[in-house]
Amino acid sequence: MTQSVVVQVGQCGNQIGCCFWDLALREHAAVNQKGIYDEAISSFFRNVDTRVVGDGGSISKGKICSLKARAVLIDMEEGVVNEILQGPLRDVFDTNQLISDISGSGNNWAVGHKVFGSLYQDQILEKLRKSAEHCDCLQCFFIIHSMGGGTGSGLGTFLLKMLEDEFPEVYRFVTSIYPSGEDDVITSPYNSILAMKELNEHADCVLPIDNQWTIIYIPSS
Repeated sequence: MTQSVVVQVGQCGNQIGCCFWDLALREHAAVNQKGIYDEAISSFFRNVDTRVVGDGGSISKGKICSLKARAVLIDMEEGVVNEILQGPLRDVFDTNQLISDISGSGNNWAVGHKVFGSLYQDQILEKLRKSAEHCDCLQCFFIIHSMGGGTGSGLGTFLLKMLEDEFPEVYRFVTSIYPSGEDDVITSPYNSILAMKELNEHADCVLPIDNQWTIIYIPSS
């Protein structure tokens, strides 16, 4: 069995990531009504025995006990991450999967890439390694981020270089949300251009999405 680790970066990345996890759970529930932990669900979720103290004991087969997303959530503002932890998907994540700050990147690629990249590099690597250790055969890292925001564009692309250095044999797939023509953030075009250079150098595959046609649905409790 192969697994993927999803890395959600910035406000947009975490909002879309939230939609992804909700859809994945709904689709799997529709086709696996017996609640069996199979190969399909194991690609993105761990089956954890919550009775085990600490990180929980992983269960490789049998009935689903408690699903935990194979994910790392990163944002330099706490708002969206806190919403996820208080929402209907709160049991899918643990606090040890999260990295957040309170100041934000101010829609500035350089702040996300140069300042927060250096500041949080070790902490991010630790969580990525921990996620990789829970995989039998890690196939890819799946990064979700925006190109217009400071954290998504800056820290999101800083992360790509880290993954290339630390996990050179693991694919790096990226979903990049590009700003629409109506975006009123003046730095968005500059952030996008700087981020595109990093994507070109360090990503194996980029799935671009135009934000003008993106509707973000946040599951409600």
